[in-house]
Amino acid sequence: MNSPAHLATAMLLACLSMPALAQSLRFNGNPSAESDRVEILLDAPARPLDVGAHFTIELWLRAAPGSNAVDTACGADNDAWIAGNIAIDRDVFGAGDFGDYGVSLMRGRIAFGVSVGAAGATACGGTDLRDDAWHHVALTRNASSGQLRIYVDGQLDGQAAGASGDVSYRDGRATAWPASDPLLVLGNEKHFGPAAFSGWMDELRISRTLRYAGNFPRPDAAFSTDLDTVALYSFDEGQGQLLGDRSGAVGGPSPGALRVGGSPSGPQWSGATPFTTGPLFADGFEPWQQANPKLQMAADCRAYKSAAAVPIVDHAAPGAGPRHARAAVHARSTLRVEVSSSVAASSTE
Repeated sequence: MNSPAHLATAMLLACLSMPALAQSLRFNGNPSAESDRVEILLDAPARPLDVGAHFTIELWLRAAPGSNAVDTACGADNDAWIAGNIAIDRDVFGAGDFGDYGVSLMRGRIAFGVSVGAAGATACGGTDLRDDAWHHVALTRNASSGQLRIYVDGQLDGQAAGASGDVSYRDGRATAWPASDPLLVLGNEKHFGPAAFSGWMDELRISRTLRYAGNFPRPDAAFSTDLDTVALYSFDEGQGQLLGDRSGAVGGPSPGALRVGGSPSGPQWSGATPFTTGPLFADGFEPWQQANPKLQMAADCRAYKSAAAVPIVDHAAPGAGPRHARAAVHARSTLRVEVSSSVAASSTE
């Protein structure tokens, strides 16, 4: 009869035979209109992520020291953000009816700009993100006042008084640039600008509301969706050229397409994640029913950002309760299977 230890070992071998799933995307900073980017359609048909009024964009970024080497200081001028290493581009050629916006790193600091026609402003952050650590970045835009705010790890990092009004991509807008204008682009400038983002990106959520009105605790878990979420990308596909939208927004989904290329080639799927700083489940096992749904350990042992316990009945011990084998994801994408007893009085879990 197989013991729990034997079953756990078999599970571990099965898991190790599976390719590790990615938990983020690694962009390599190749400025290009055709590669090292993710393209998300805004129009034809209109997509819910095409925000234009109040909105919040939040995501996790990680950049290495010496990367994103644009040495231009951020300024409050209209479209100043375009001169940086671009991470998010929803620009259009020309004055942009109704408007446009974008996010870049300038001297390693967040630059967040929004324009309405020829009016607009860029908010400049003060924290250099190039420390090889993950940072939560939240960007809010108030459509009534035009106020722009940058939060880094929950703390206000910069703000600017911008233009009010609608900044969405007008549905059915005629353009001489149909291959680029009706896109939201991640990791690069959509029209082949001078500099692209180099680093990791994870957990991008776009909301049609102002989620933050002041400083807030740094998030410690993956984003969830709600009625104000219009796009949510978890970057957990791990393979292929599709970035899925799991927001469930009405009118969606709004999937993205990876355009891979450049030297070194990018973007690449990566096992790096802001939520893995060591072995997971350091606080002990949770019951199977309470396992984190973000990362479910199914029969194929694929894991996303956590794992769930798999009950193993020890038939060699009559009367004993089920035991649990768990594959734990470590920072270096290794797996560990642990076996623990869940017998009521003698449980050591």
